[in-house]
Amino acid sequence: MKPLPALVLAAVGEHQPAAGAPILLACSGGLDSQVLLQAAASVLPASRLRVGHVHHGLQPEADDWLAFCEASARRLAVTCLTRRLPPLPERTGSGIEAWARRMRYRALAEMADEAGATLVMTAHHANDQIETHRLRSRRGAGALGLGAMRAGAPLPGAAHCLLLRPFLGVERRHILAYVRAHAVDWVDDPSNRDPRYARNRIRREIEEALQRDPQTVATGLAAIGGFQAAADAIRRQAVADLASVRLLLEPPRLPASLSRAALARLPAERVAEVLRLWLQESGARMPSRAKLAEVTRQLVDSGSSHARVRHDGRWLLRYRDRVDMADALPDAVVPTWFRWRGESLLEVAGHRFAFRRTAAGIHAGWLERADLLLDSGRGADRLRLQAASPSRSLKNLALERGVPPWLRQALPVLRWNAHLLYAAHFGMNHGMPGGMDFGMSHGLERGLAAAGPEGRPPLADRISIEWLAPPSWSRWL
Repeated sequence: MKPLPALVLAAVGEHQPAAGAPILLACSGGLDSQVLLQAAASVLPASRLRVGHVHHGLQPEADDWLAFCEASARRLAVTCLTRRLPPLPERTGSGIEAWARRMRYRALAEMADEAGATLVMTAHHANDQIETHRLRSRRGAGALGLGAMRAGAPLPGAAHCLLLRPFLGVERRHILAYVRAHAVDWVDDPSNRDPRYARNRIRREIEEALQRDPQTVATGLAAIGGFQAAADAIRRQAVADLASVRLLLEPPRLPASLSRAALARLPAERVAEVLRLWLQESGARMPSRAKLAEVTRQLVDSGSSHARVRHDGRWLLRYRDRVDMADALPDAVVPTWFRWRGESLLEVAGHRFAFRRTAAGIHAGWLERADLLLDSGRGADRLRLQAASPSRSLKNLALERGVPPWLRQALPVLRWNAHLLYAAHFGMNHGMPGGMDFGMSHGLERGLAAAGPEGRPPLADRISIEWLAPPSWSRWL
C-alpha cells in the first residue's frame, strides 16, 4: 500500500485540477479527517489547501471542535472556512443523520464555491466503505446503492465539484498507524459510539468480525468491487433511460421533470433505477425497497391524476403526465385587507402585484377608494376573462391550464365586497356587475377627475392588475 500522503497526491494528480487551484479538505476535527489534513499538508502547498469545517450544532462540544479545526489549520498555515448549520428542525422528515448529511454536503458545496475549489476531499476509508455497503443492504438498496462509495464522484448537490476519497481502499488500522507515527491530535465525537444510530451498530459488528477474521474488510471490498462493476452497467442504462423520460422544458430545470407515460413504458427494474438516479441527482437519500415501491406506485402506476409522496425532506409529485420534485410546497394565502395607493408594484402578504395603466381596465379613481381583500380562490368562484365570453369556474380554469392541486390553494385572488375582482394566473374578472365600469355603477363616479367623453374617465386613468409569480413557482405555471 502507498503511504497516505502519496495517495492524496495521486488522487489530485489523476483528476488534474487547474494549476494551483484550491482544494477543500472536509475536516470535522475527528481522527480520520485530521490524518487527511496532515497527509495533504505534507505533499501539497499550504496555499492550495482550504480546511472546510461544518458546525452541526448537535453536540455541546461543537464550538470547541470548530476552534480546534481553526487552530489545526492555523498551525499548518492553511486557510480555514466554516459553516454553521441552521437549528435542527422539529421534524426533519428523514431523521437526524440524513438531515445532517444533506446539510453538510450543501455547506461543503458553498465553501468550495467560496474558495474557488472544484475538488473536495473527505477522509472516508475502507471500513467506512464496508459500513456503507452493509447499511444500504439492510435498507434494501439496489446494485447502484450496494456499490457504496466511489473514490471519485460528483459532490452531492454540486455536480461541478468533484468529491475525492483518497483513503477509500485503506483499512482503518493503517489510519491508526499513521496517527501513532506522526502524533496526530484529534477530537472525539461521542455520537460515534451511540448505539441508537444504525451506522454505529454496524461499525461495532465489523470490529467484532475483524477480531474473528482479519480479512473481513478485504473480502468486503472485493465484493463491493463486483457490485460496482454491475452498477456501472446498470448506471449507463439508467442514464440513458433518465434522458429518455425527461420532459424538455424551457428553461431547463433541476431536478428534472419526468414523463409518467415514458416511465410506464420501461420495464419495472429499469423504472426503479431511473427513480434512484433521479433522486441521487438531487442529493436525496436512497429509498428503501419498500419506499421505492410506494414511490413507483404513486408516481408511475396509479391511475389517479395526481399524487404526492414525502421522501428525505422532499416532495415527490405527479400531476397528469408530469413527475416533479420540490423541497417545499407553496403556502396557502393569508387573507389580508389592503388599499392601493397608486403604486406600480405592491406586495401584500408575500404576494407581488403590478398595477399598469391600460386602455381597458378598472377606473384608477375607484380603485384608490376601494377596500380590497387578498384571499385564496375557491373552486366555485367564477371568472369572465373577456367581456363577451361566458364565465368559468376557477376549478375548470385550473384544470384547463394544468395548474396542479398543490398550487391552487396558493394562488391569490382579489375581492371587493365579496365580488371576485382578479384571480392570479388567470386575469381580471369582466363578470363584475357593470363589467370594467362597475366602479361607476356603485355611486363612486363623483370626484373622479378629468372625465372624458360621455362621462367616462380618460384611458390613462384605467388600471390592469397582474400577479407576479415567485420564480420557484414557474416550473408549475
